[in-house]
Amino acid sequence: MNAQPCEQPDGRNRQGTAPDEELRLLLAEIGTGRHWRTALETLGLPTLSAKRHWMTDTGKALFYASLTAAGSHRALDVGAGSGVIAEGLSAQFERVVALEHDAGWSEFMRVRFAQDRLPNIEVVHGSATALPFDADTFDLVVVNGVLEWIPDARTRDTPREAQLRFLEDARRVLRAAGAIGIAIENRISLWNLRGASPHAEPAYAAILPRSIANWYTRRVQGRDYRNWIYTYWGYRRLLRSAGFRDIVIQQVQPTYHTPQEVLRIDRAREARRYFRLRRPASAALVDLLASIGALGYLAHSFYIQARK
Repeated sequence: MNAQPCEQPDGRNRQGTAPDEELRLLLAEIGTGRHWRTALETLGLPTLSAKRHWMTDTGKALFYASLTAAGSHRALDVGAGSGVIAEGLSAQFERVVALEHDAGWSEFMRVRFAQDRLPNIEVVHGSATALPFDADTFDLVVVNGVLEWIPDARTRDTPREAQLRFLEDARRVLRAAGAIGIAIENRISLWNLRGASPHAEPAYAAILPRSIANWYTRRVQGRDYRNWIYTYWGYRRLLRSAGFRDIVIQQVQPTYHTPQEVLRIDRAREARRYFRLRRPASAALVDLLASIGALGYLAHSFYIQARK
């Protein structure tokens, strides 16, 4: 195996966070009155302009919109970022709340929704680690690429404790029979098994036992390994521990960053076309896993749904 991070299904080594300087430039441009989409096209920002789907692909909301929630009154998008999912939900829900801890992205969303004339989306600048909402408020809570970052904001807890406390809080703000939707990477994805770094940790840290991964990351990067992700079975245990029921975990192909197809975990043959490997031995192994229905457990990402 090659110890270098391998190519992800979407052709990049990993999804990065938008540089602060690029966001500052974008905010300055739209502050002149220019529409945010025009600014994104004309500024030529190395990250944001090159990865426009982060901000424009409202199809990322389709999975969440498909969930049978308690109703269609209020939805919460936790860690809303650019607001792309909140916008995608706004046609279905009477009110969408976009919660974001970063002041710059909060400001961007306020301008975005005003320019796009979406008055039913409210931007709240606040922390996901202490949701600033009353109990039984939302029909749907969306957690898209956020759960793995929660431990960085709750350093007094272990990563699992931090994630569990967050999920319990998300359950608190859901109405009876409300739904939670989560998008997140798979700890034992084929790409991680080949050395990918889903959250900039050292190669293979994601799949190592947690104590060894922590030692390894401290030694290589001088920091703890806290961006925990889990296997199919690990996510089921985590959601159950937080009090959720009716847990369904599906594979999203090729990744939740660029979703094209959502498949049941056992639909391995349909998933085979997303596992493009050049080495004959690796391809043969993938074919074998597909034939026995196991390939979905090695998918890059999962979509998870559960009920209060």
